Amino acid sequence: MKLKFKNYKHYGIFVGLTLIFAPLAMAIVYPNSDNQVLAQNNQVNAISQGNGTFNLRGRKNNITAASITLQGDRADVTLFLENNQTRSFRGTYNQQNAQQFRINVRSSGNADAQGNLLLEYRNNQIIQLNGTGKLDGQNFNVMFRGENVNSGGGNNNRGLNIQQNGEGLLNIKSRRAENITFVTVIVDNRQKARVSLGLKNGNIINFEGRQTQRDAYGLRIQLNNSGMASATGFFNLELGAGNSINNMVGQGTIDGQTFLANFR
Repeated sequence: MKLKFKNYKHYGIFVGLTLIFAPLAMAIVYPNSDNQVLAQNNQVNAISQGNGTFNLRGRKNNITAASITLQGDRADVTLFLENNQTRSFRGTYNQQNAQQFRINVRSSGNADAQGNLLLEYRNNQIIQLNGTGKLDGQNFNVMFRGENVNSGGGNNNRGLNIQQNGEGLLNIKSRRAENITFVTVIVDNRQKARVSLGLKNGNIINFEGRQTQRDAYGLRIQLNNSGMASATGFFNLELGAGNSINNMVGQGTIDGQTFLANFR
């Protein structure tokens, strides 16, 4: 019996097109683009006093405060130890849920480091930070619980006046990023605050708001305007010796345009 295959020509074309376009269809359907955008937009910048321990090679150091910055896909963690030393870690992160982030440690200063830190973060506060790993081949572990730094006190009532040269970036949506060459931060004894960003092109961008948090290691300024323009958001400052700025980050909107800023 002789079979006829007159329809197989069209069937072969259909199969060929299916095989060509199938990978494209899979690439479009399977990634969860909403989750990717959400992760990119997440930003955490917090510094909190508290209590904890950092153990390395069996030696225990007490932690008095912690600073954490999660921006883009990068994570920076600094532990303030009671002997006036610090221990810093850098890596990447992913969000576990609305209040938890897992930090994948990749380095510690110039040293090799690997490990995982679990951050619980709520209402701009570090609730707790725990994790383990290896630092230059030696085991380490971190256990830290933050305290509430929103309560009033003598530190919050002091004024502040800082002008500092350095380097940073101001990125306003739909504009080219501008280099920051100096920063001025003024806080009066009524907590009214002003942040001025001096740009390399000679312009100065001013923000005004209120100091909402302050301790021995830093402060937070909540924004309400920028000159004649509306502004929302915050600046977080990590302070060093003599009220110098170790690190400053800002995020918010200016005239409805999102902005990001960093300076050190």
